[in-house]
Amino acid sequence: MNELTLTCPYCGGIVPANTTTICPDCHEDLSPLIHLESEHLIRYNEGLALAREGRLEEAKACLAAALAHKESFAPAHILLAKIHAKEQRWPEAQASIKRALELAPEDERARLLAEEIQKAAQEAEIRRQEIARARRANAERLLAASQRDALKAFGLGVGLTAFAALLISWLGGGKKRHG
Repeated sequence: MNELTLTCPYCGGIVPANTTTICPDCHEDLSPLIHLESEHLIRYNEGLALAREGRLEEAKACLAAALAHKESFAPAHILLAKIHAKEQRWPEAQASIKRALELAPEDERARLLAEEIQKAAQEAEIRRQEIARARRANAERLLAASQRDALKAFGLGVGLTAFAALLISWLGGGKKRHG
């Protein structure tokens, strides 16, 4: 089936697209076939509406169904890339837009989206690395502080032990002299 005509699977007759669902030659109703041939478009449009409502998980499910019917449908890959990008799921966004560009290399909007996703993914990775460095530095500061506190506590413990020993010695020695 192409965009302009539909070939009737019963008689081979040509059915003008978008004008009727009935074959003019054999009078068979081709609406189930047309629905089946358009299933990817139906699921894509459902996904698009759900994405606009912010219902991203449901939108992704619809897009997965659209792609199950027609994996080569680039608009579904593009919308899926946008949803993954919105969720900051950069590897998935990059994979989806890459597939869209394989299917539609001339699509300027897809190319621009790919550039935006790549830039955002790089910025997210830089932020992730900065956060990891800050966490490591903070952990190192906390470890150093706890080690200093442990040394202070140890020193205090040694001092108290020595004091207690002197006190016991003094008290014990005093008892011997008085007793």
